[in-house]
Amino acid sequence: MNAAPAISPFIPPWYILRPFAGEIILICTIAAILLVPFFTPRKSNAPCACAALIGLLFAFYAQLHVGAASGELFNGMLISDGPAVYYKAILYLFTAGIVLMWFAATSNQMRQGDAAEFFVLLLGATLGMALMSETSNLLMIFLALELASLPSYVLAGFHKTERLGAEASLKYVLFGSACSAIMIFGLSYLYGIGGSLQFADFLHHTPVDKSEMLLGMVGLLCVLAGVGFKIAMVPLHFWCPDVFEGAGIDIAAFLSVASKGAGLMLLMRVMGMIGVGDLAAEVAGPVGIIVGVLGAVTATVANAAALGQTNVKRLLAYSSIAHAGYMLCVLPLVVSGPRDTAVQAILIYLTVYMFMNLGAFMVAALVERAGAGTQIADYAGLGRRAPAMAVCMTIFLFSLIGLPPLAGFIAKLNVMWLLGAAGSGWWILVAIIAANTVLSVYYYAKIIRAMYFTTSEAKAGSVIVNPLGAGIIAICSVMLVMMLIFYATLSRVVAHFVM
Repeated sequence: MNAAPAISPFIPPWYILRPFAGEIILICTIAAILLVPFFTPRKSNAPCACAALIGLLFAFYAQLHVGAASGELFNGMLISDGPAVYYKAILYLFTAGIVLMWFAATSNQMRQGDAAEFFVLLLGATLGMALMSETSNLLMIFLALELASLPSYVLAGFHKTERLGAEASLKYVLFGSACSAIMIFGLSYLYGIGGSLQFADFLHHTPVDKSEMLLGMVGLLCVLAGVGFKIAMVPLHFWCPDVFEGAGIDIAAFLSVASKGAGLMLLMRVMGMIGVGDLAAEVAGPVGIIVGVLGAVTATVANAAALGQTNVKRLLAYSSIAHAGYMLCVLPLVVSGPRDTAVQAILIYLTVYMFMNLGAFMVAALVERAGAGTQIADYAGLGRRAPAMAVCMTIFLFSLIGLPPLAGFIAKLNVMWLLGAAGSGWWILVAIIAANTVLSVYYYAKIIRAMYFTTSEAKAGSVIVNPLGAGIIAICSVMLVMMLIFYATLSRVVAHFVM
């Protein structure tokens, strides 16, 4: 009787694993953080935070110097290309900035011994967001989105004794669960029509009749709803302000950039494939129009809602929704062209947005740490109490508006220029972005007015800024100026990854 042939396990060679060196380092870092408490005599939070920071910096280095674009890997489950490599690099750098924010402003709010769980969840969400940027496999899309979402739900309510945090976490879970169910429903339609877990197979499938085409459109819209939840796209944005207000300010800052960036990268990849598939003639036009309209509506609704906000965290939440809307407006060009230029514009916008949002939330975190609070009224007289910090906050707000001489100006101008160059009806989106920019001046100016033109005896004392917090704010301010001065260099660097 012949013995059954031995089955050896598949061990991927280094050339396959190399593009995912950053993710491998993150996984090893998560394991290391779980082991750190066993080797520290006291339940100190600092060693876990240091391990997370070191792991993120190594992942950032590996992504730029080890990772290489290699196309589809693992039977098409993951895709390594230039845009994914670039986004993962800025994601790891930004998350490292969040860890530094924790050291500078929020570490005193955490109970001793809780850091291991906190940073494991933070790096787990980062890993999921990295995977979202490098897949078009239907199963992997769902797994990556859930890996990014589930830790975020817990992080939003990590301070369990705070009522607002628990409420924020519950709302986040309910909205996320509903959107995940809708997305699974849509993914099942795409799988049923294409007969494969590869999104490309759905796009290259010839519809039998109009009903199958209609079901395909329904599936795409359901997937758009699932991804739109991560972006906080209208009308799936209601969770965002409540979560930002109830969560710790470091988690609010993390979600404002990382979550929206991951959703935009996934949506950008899917739309780029739609533009070159066999169904492009039937599907690309409607999908592009829908996404463009949703982007315009998202920016308008967010800016209008921000006008009445008095809480800085809620105001910055609506600001993040508005900026996601601006980037959504340019996404249709990924379908209709010019694709590479549109991808480059979105990556530049994300890079600039990372620095201006990290800086703005860092100032808000330091003001809150000083005991002032999170209301706009709590910033009264900040220009006298902490003049350097007030100047930096003004720089961040001006950049968020899109005013020169700051990088936010060129990032938004680049988006509007591309839409205008596309001609035809795209000028409508240019006009909407311009009108929303003017509208946003009012609510950003409320913070500036409080800092320089409002006095409050209750806030007469000075705000003590620790060196680490001051350094983060200063670096972000300088970067916003330098990225405008050296915009041509930034554009060439991003183009290197895109083209």
